Amino acid sequence: MTRSTRVKVLLGLVGLAVTIPSPALAHGIGGRADLPVPLGYFLVGAGVVLVASFVALSVLWKVPRLQSGPQTGPERYRVDGWPANSLSVIGVAALVLVIGAGLFGVQNGTRNIAPATVWIVFWLVVPFLTALVGNIYTPLNPWRTLSGWILPDIEERRDLLTRLGVYPASGVFFGFTWLELVWLDSGRPRTLAVAALIFSLYVLAMAAWAGPRTGLQIGEPFTTYNRLISGIAPFGRNADGRLVWRGWIRALPVLPAWPGLTLFVVLMIGTVSYDGLSATSWWRDLLGEASGKMWAETLGMVTIIALIGGAYWLASLAAVTLSGIERRAGSLAASFAHTLVPIALAYAFAHYFTLVLFEGQLFISTMSDPFGRGWDLFGTADRDVSYWLSPESVWYVQVAAIVLGHVAGVVLAHDRALADFPVKTAVRSQYAMLILMVLLTSLGLTILAAG
Repeated sequence: MTRSTRVKVLLGLVGLAVTIPSPALAHGIGGRADLPVPLGYFLVGAGVVLVASFVALSVLWKVPRLQSGPQTGPERYRVDGWPANSLSVIGVAALVLVIGAGLFGVQNGTRNIAPATVWIVFWLVVPFLTALVGNIYTPLNPWRTLSGWILPDIEERRDLLTRLGVYPASGVFFGFTWLELVWLDSGRPRTLAVAALIFSLYVLAMAAWAGPRTGLQIGEPFTTYNRLISGIAPFGRNADGRLVWRGWIRALPVLPAWPGLTLFVVLMIGTVSYDGLSATSWWRDLLGEASGKMWAETLGMVTIIALIGGAYWLASLAAVTLSGIERRAGSLAASFAHTLVPIALAYAFAHYFTLVLFEGQLFISTMSDPFGRGWDLFGTADRDVSYWLSPESVWYVQVAAIVLGHVAGVVLAHDRALADFPVKTAVRSQYAMLILMVLLTSLGLTILAAG
C-alpha cells in the first residue's frame, strides 16, 4: 500500500468512526421544525467557518504563539485568605447539606435540594464559571478541605502522579457520569447522599495513601475536570494568590502531560455525546427491547466513547503519516489532548445551559426548604420555574457555543502543530484533525437540532 493510499484510508476511517445515522437524532430545542432554516444550512455554515479558520491560520499564523503559556497582566485582587476560606466553608457545608437532605429529606427531586446541588450547581455551574473566571473549584472543593483537616501530616507521594497520572480519576469520572446517565435512580436524593458518602470515603482513602494534594490530582475527577476547564479562562492566579489577566485559552498548551489525560478528555466529550444520543428515537430504535436497560445503556455509553476516542486516535495516526515524522500516534494524541478541552466545554455548555437556566431555578426554591419539609427560610419556596428563552434563541446559543469551541480547538491544534512538526509539514499534518473537528461539529449540532 502506497503512502498516499494509506493517507486516504486513514482520512476515511476518521470520518467513519464518528459518522452516526442522523435521522431523528434529538436533544435540545424540540425538533427540526423549530429551526429557522433547515439543519443542513447550519452544518454547512459551521463547516465553512472551521475550514476558513484553518486556511486563515495557515496563511497568517506562521510561528507558534501559545506554547510559552499565559502572558499575565498586572495583579488585580488577592483571592486567597478570606475569599478562599469562605469558599471552602461553603463547599463543606454544601457536601453536608447534600448528604443530610438526601438521607433525611423527602425523596422528591424537585423539592429536595440534593439533586439541584449535585447535578446543576456542582456539575454544571461551577465548571461554567471556572471557564470564565478561573478555577474556583480548588478552594470550593470540600474533599480538599476535609483531607487538609483530617490528614495534614501525610507525606505527598508525587511519584504516583508520574506513574498513574489521571487514570484513576478517569475511571471515577466514568463512574460519575454513568451514575448520572445510566443509573435509573440517579435523581433520587438518597442515591446522591449515599454516592457522596462513598465518594468522600474514597477520596480520603486516596489522600491517606498518596497525600492530600497528590490523592486529589490522581484520583479525584472533578479536580482534573475543573483544572482542564480553567485553562480556557482569561483569568488565573499568580504565585502570590492574586488574580491576573492571562488571556483566553493561553493556559491550555502548558497543561502538564499527565498519563491518562487523553482518555480523560475523550471521556469529557464522549459522555455528553452519549447523553444526547440516548435521548433520541434513533437510539431507542437501535436498542429495541433493550432500550432503557442498564446493561444495554452501559454498553452503548462505552461504545460512543470508544468511537470518539478511536476517531481521535485515527486523526492522530493520520497526522503522523501526513507529517512524515517517526512518532507514535498515542504520543501525538497526548500532545494534542488539550486542543479537545474547548470542544468538550462547548458540548457541555450547548447541551446543558438550558438545564442551568431553567431547572437550575429549583435550587433557588429548594434553598428555602432543603429537606422538603414545608419551610420557607428565604421566601423563595413557592417560586415557579420561568421558561423565558424561545427555542430559536436557545438554538443560536447552542450553535455559537459548538462553533466557537471547535474554532478554539483548531487554533490550539495549529499552534501545537507548528511547535511539534517541521514548518513545511505542520499545516498538512492537521488535515485529519480538521476533518475530525468538522465531523464532531456536525455530530454535535445534529444531536442538538432534532427533537
